[in-house]
Amino acid sequence: MTIPASITVTGLFFAILLSTFGSEMKSPEPETNDTEVTLIDFGNTSAAGWQIVNDSVMGGISRSTLQLHKDGYALFTGTVSLENNGGFASVRTRAQSPVDLSDFEGLSVHVLGDGKTYSLRLRTVKNRQLTRYSYEARFTTTAGQWETHKLAYSDFRAVFRGRAVRGNPELNSDAILEIGFMIQDGQEGAFGLGVRSLSVYRR
Repeated sequence: MTIPASITVTGLFFAILLSTFGSEMKSPEPETNDTEVTLIDFGNTSAAGWQIVNDSVMGGISRSTLQLHKDGYALFTGTVSLENNGGFASVRTRAQSPVDLSDFEGLSVHVLGDGKTYSLRLRTVKNRQLTRYSYEARFTTTAGQWETHKLAYSDFRAVFRGRAVRGNPELNSDAILEIGFMIQDGQEGAFGLGVRSLSVYRR
């Protein structure tokens, strides 16, 4: 699939990144030892532009939604069903063009957990084409607690339709086009993940 030049920004996450941080990706190293740059803060923006993609694309009946909570964070909630060979729910957003995050070590998410395991998923552009596979890194939450999970680029693994991609191609962090959250792995039933912010970090 070739990426057309006219792709519209569907998520404010990347709109903010492209307009505010795009020119700073190659800036000198900061003086501090551990610097984090916030890419999206749901306390200051909306959840518009995030697309729900559930197992209905494969015949499943899982359901999910992403909405803003009155206390200033996004809530990714729904129900995972294993019927009809289903078993996942996800939400994602895409940039207007690939974003270079190679100056950073990884991504950091500040979330309100429910005790379940989630995946942060990325898709990238390689040889001017969107990769068919995604890269995912999983994190397990603690029910009822706000916590931060730092996911180094080296934690991400290439997957396609739930299976590891042969050869495990390395994540090209200089051309990230899509980002999202997913719940899978047979975690049947209701779920709810609060997302306050998403950042990139470097040491």
